[in-house]
Amino acid sequence: MATSNIAGGGAAEVDTIFRPYESDTVKVGIRIPILYLRTTEGKAGDYAFDADFPSIRKCGSRTIAEDNLHGVIDFAVKHQLPVLFTLNGGIWADAACDAPEWDINDVLEQNTANCQLNEKDQVMADNYLKNLSGSMDSPELGRALTFNIYAAKNRHYKKRNLQQAASIIRKFAAQHPALFIGVNTDPDVYINPFFEGQQWYDYNPGTLRQFREWLQGTGPYAGRVNAGEPDLSHYRRKKTLSLAEVNALSGRHFKSWGEVDPPRSFPDKLKRFWEDAWVAEWEQFRRHLVKLHYDELSQWIQEAGIDQEFIYSAQGFMAPEPGSRGMPFPIRLDSPVKNTDMGGMSIEGAVPSNGHLGAILYGPSAVNQARMEEDRSLFSVFREFDPGWAVVEHNTADLRTPKRLPDFSEAYRSLRDIHNYGARFISPMAWNGSRGIFAGQPGFVSYMALRDTPLEDAIKDFMVSHANLPRQSRLWTFGSSEHADGDGWVPSSGTQGIIGPGIFTLRANAEGQGSLESPDDLDFRPAKYRAIIIKVAMPEILTSIEVDGQRVDGKWDTLIPATGLTKLQRVNSGLLLPLAGEPDGTEFRRIRLKWNSAGSEPLVLESVAFYAR
Repeated sequence: MATSNIAGGGAAEVDTIFRPYESDTVKVGIRIPILYLRTTEGKAGDYAFDADFPSIRKCGSRTIAEDNLHGVIDFAVKHQLPVLFTLNGGIWADAACDAPEWDINDVLEQNTANCQLNEKDQVMADNYLKNLSGSMDSPELGRALTFNIYAAKNRHYKKRNLQQAASIIRKFAAQHPALFIGVNTDPDVYINPFFEGQQWYDYNPGTLRQFREWLQGTGPYAGRVNAGEPDLSHYRRKKTLSLAEVNALSGRHFKSWGEVDPPRSFPDKLKRFWEDAWVAEWEQFRRHLVKLHYDELSQWIQEAGIDQEFIYSAQGFMAPEPGSRGMPFPIRLDSPVKNTDMGGMSIEGAVPSNGHLGAILYGPSAVNQARMEEDRSLFSVFREFDPGWAVVEHNTADLRTPKRLPDFSEAYRSLRDIHNYGARFISPMAWNGSRGIFAGQPGFVSYMALRDTPLEDAIKDFMVSHANLPRQSRLWTFGSSEHADGDGWVPSSGTQGIIGPGIFTLRANAEGQGSLESPDDLDFRPAKYRAIIIKVAMPEILTSIEVDGQRVDGKWDTLIPATGLTKLQRVNSGLLLPLAGEPDGTEFRRIRLKWNSAGSEPLVLESVAFYAR
């Protein structure tokens, strides 16, 4: 449960409300932001990280930071609540208010040389975008620190303070391994996208220098670096460019590499910028900068002693608005340019080299309905890039419609797909936010609402239905006692189906044969699973069951030959159909259940599970 201000009761009742729903494999915990550049010892201590930063300090009427690291650790131990630490030194960490006496990020932003510059070489006031939506009123998002490798002060303070915080967390994890979920890095690492096409970033001189070196594969991309600069030879382009090739791509006549300049105009009428080859080079470089930043954050945390299995990024994946002309966000670093400013983000770029993909999901993205640039779902792409992905921030509400409270069906489908596509955990937003009982009243914000909402009800239902299932298992329950859902399963070969709350009633064809096909895109590999378990209301109506699998090329194979009911083991969760496994790790895109019925009674199916080894 994402929350904050635990000293003021921000995490109250998380343990008591959800503990009755826990099992050996499904647990509840908390996610707390630790502002490692903001909670410091101040100028006198060279802004070193302070794990005991007092929450009473304010900037104007606002609290500088609601939580400190030692306070979070003490709370977790006292209440035996596992913790995901959000180590936030990004653009949202100082967005509440300006506090340069403590916040080194605010200090660094006072010098425009440390900031991202727009296409006119300008830096805006930090409160220029104060009316944007977010987890706070009037966020200060106008200024952002530049990511280029030549911003020595930015890199020094960020690495030092991040590692100071991570070192304390490492000791906590060693002493209390059962209470340590992991850490996630700065949320929303972007080349500042918050100006929505009115301004474009980043034209900092250091960024331009790195762009030129990236194009030609020189400097750090050739392994030639100075102290404090990273060796980027691993990121060297497969095909570097000559100055003549740059001139051809850009339509310019640069006489030297020092003159090479990225595009600064982005027309969308007669000449569309997203079809411009020079813009494509600039956009790939911006995506590279974001990828590099995630890689370095994860590397610095790992160097502090935290294993990469416990490190996650935190990238937002906002679906294009339904009915809009906005293109889907990029999947790969070399995906085509989009017709809106994506801020250098991509799915590939959010997978850190020393950790796992951490996704921030709201609205259509949270229910796996984001419009994509390929014919696959968002969660399918997540699974492809990182089978160990997780959801570090989540709400089924849409940031663009803060008054609308999503219903139970949206919450159910979101949790179902997040689990079945292999995510390690989910962090719902926000335990200490709005309460669902106040929906429709002034001040209610749906994307900050968790308590007393359909999402909270769906979480409890999920914890019960998935109790004791090993990780990487899959489960389809056809809804719940309050919700009917086919879960993407489709009757075939003349079988008739009726969906009810938590059941799928299936009537076999005239020959007494029934068939039900699973959703597509399962990426099902039998070697990873011990059995398929089906739960039916009256198993005695069955005479035999068979399971087939469809390969990626469309061919169907028999996975479990027709087996008589008397030969099947009955367990608490249903009929156990053992899997022998495919030694070559064959992938099946879907499965098909086939059965023979003893009479005219329909098969009442309550659940299907893939039980992981």
